[in-house]
Amino acid sequence: MSLAPELTSAPAPTAPAPAAAGASVVLLPDARFFVRAVPVNAAAGAEAVSREVELALEVVSPFPVSQLFYGYLWHPESVHALVFAAFRRRFTDDEQAAWVEAERVVPQFVLAASLNPGAGRTVVLGDGASLTAVYWGEPGPVPSRVVTAPLAPEANDVERSAVRSALLRAVGSVGAGVVDLPTPVRTPDEGNEQRVLWAAGEYTLSLPLANGSHLDVRDKGELAARRASQRRARLLWRGFLAGLGALVLLTLGEVALIGLRAWEAGRLARVEAQQPAVDRIMSQQALATRIEELSTKQLRPFEMISLVTVAGNPGTQKPVSVQFIRTVTNGLYTLEVEAQTKVGGDLALYQAALRQNPAVASVEVAKHDVRDATTTFVLVITFKPEALAIPGRSS
Repeated sequence: MSLAPELTSAPAPTAPAPAAAGASVVLLPDARFFVRAVPVNAAAGAEAVSREVELALEVVSPFPVSQLFYGYLWHPESVHALVFAAFRRRFTDDEQAAWVEAERVVPQFVLAASLNPGAGRTVVLGDGASLTAVYWGEPGPVPSRVVTAPLAPEANDVERSAVRSALLRAVGSVGAGVVDLPTPVRTPDEGNEQRVLWAAGEYTLSLPLANGSHLDVRDKGELAARRASQRRARLLWRGFLAGLGALVLLTLGEVALIGLRAWEAGRLARVEAQQPAVDRIMSQQALATRIEELSTKQLRPFEMISLVTVAGNPGTQKPVSVQFIRTVTNGLYTLEVEAQTKVGGDLALYQAALRQNPAVASVEVAKHDVRDATTTFVLVITFKPEALAIPGRSS
């Protein structure tokens, strides 16, 4: 079984392979490809469909798959794939060299498949050297048949119409459902990373770039290596951008640190410039505090002794048996009394009485010794500041 086109077996050997604007997509002459619809198990997924296409080519092609440039049109909603293939030797080395940098290399009729006009309709387009009829025999986005016929460069309208009619009969189409397209012209959409667009009269044709690798006719191993290289390049580019972003952030951080250091240096310089004035203020404040203390907070040892010995307030009358041996002041409000008594119970009575004294803040026994019926002790008496205030002055 041969997959040769119905109306012609080969295009003119000199037919050129037109390239899309920007050289990102190369459109090949339709006449160089044989095309067939291959039933596939759509539910099995894209990888299974790819294997089914290769098996179909092995069965029906007169050449091994390794000697073919091939691709296929398929959609998950379609129960068949439209396979197109060409013998590799039909393309010269110079032609293949022009494919190296291309994003896609496809036959021109693949563009017409993007119209999807509906079941029973046909799209006719040409490339100057041939006419191609793309027919949808069943509902769905994938055409059922594609037939190409050569067209002489000097063909007139009558000859062109005759070729067109023969194509329509070959695909089984009727005239009422035919869409005639002029040669597609690439539109200026170079910034679109998802698809490439062509203008064909009032219609816009598109070719997917993001998920259209199965359309590309180039060697599948080379395409897989190309995709891997592109992924690595994207990862390296993203890594470079991330590193560049980190470098920018570090640079901004360094600039911020330099600014902060400059601000801190300025602040320290202002503090240093103001330090003499601050020192003068602190010195004046200390002097004023000292003057205030000398005028309002004076050491009054005799008043302290009087408050704990002279009658007149509760606790100020010391027991007769208690004899003061030595008194020492500790700060402005503390009196340490070394005393003795021959009546041991009088120490406890005297301590309890002093705690009732409104002028006394606290009473502690720092030392307590009994020898030869004589009790020697040291009382630490802390007075309230207001009790020692000089009359007429605030404490």
